[in-house]
Amino acid sequence: MNRGVARAPIFTDKRSYSRFLQSLDYYRFIDSPVKLSHFLVMSMQGRQLLMDSLEKENRKYVEIYCYCLMPNHFHLLLRQLVNNGISKFIGKAINSYSKYFNIRGDREGPLLQGRFKAVRIETDEQFTHVSRYIHINPYVGKIIERDQLLDYPYSSLPQYISEKNKYITDQSFLRSYFRKAEDYRQFILDEADYKRSKKDFEHLLLEETRGV
Repeated sequence: MNRGVARAPIFTDKRSYSRFLQSLDYYRFIDSPVKLSHFLVMSMQGRQLLMDSLEKENRKYVEIYCYCLMPNHFHLLLRQLVNNGISKFIGKAINSYSKYFNIRGDREGPLLQGRFKAVRIETDEQFTHVSRYIHINPYVGKIIERDQLLDYPYSSLPQYISEKNKYITDQSFLRSYFRKAEDYRQFILDEADYKRSKKDFEHLLLEETRGV
């Protein structure tokens, strides 16, 4: 994960969220032959042919299992496929997006708060729980309400629930832990309210401590 400098927003509208997802999608491939900015001005047919070629060669830095974008930070659940794959992938994707954000916003300087933070997944249980932590983040963080969680557009959760769109993510591995999409849906919702109430409680304790 990483967040904006001084917790400032790094996504300001639909267009910025979309551009970040395009960066993730494009730069997961090792042999992307042109910059994303050049790719995006190609014809629709040209872009499709290039992506089909990259998919066919299947040379990737990482496999993306889950993602969630919040106004001032993002979370990714990744599997590294080559040596230093995560660092190379994040470096390219973030560099591309930061340039876009700075040019569009007429700003200068770093967008993100230093190097990304990472936790190594060591067990199956940790893997499924981290996926849930990532997917419930918009609700726990009070960006959305509970009835909006399963449709949050800047998260991979809707893809796992609907079993339709596989945009960016490789879903087969996480799905293998659950019999069907409904089981994963329940796995998510069972924890969402608890985590949100726990965060509220922790916030109240912090406020009380400050008043002592």
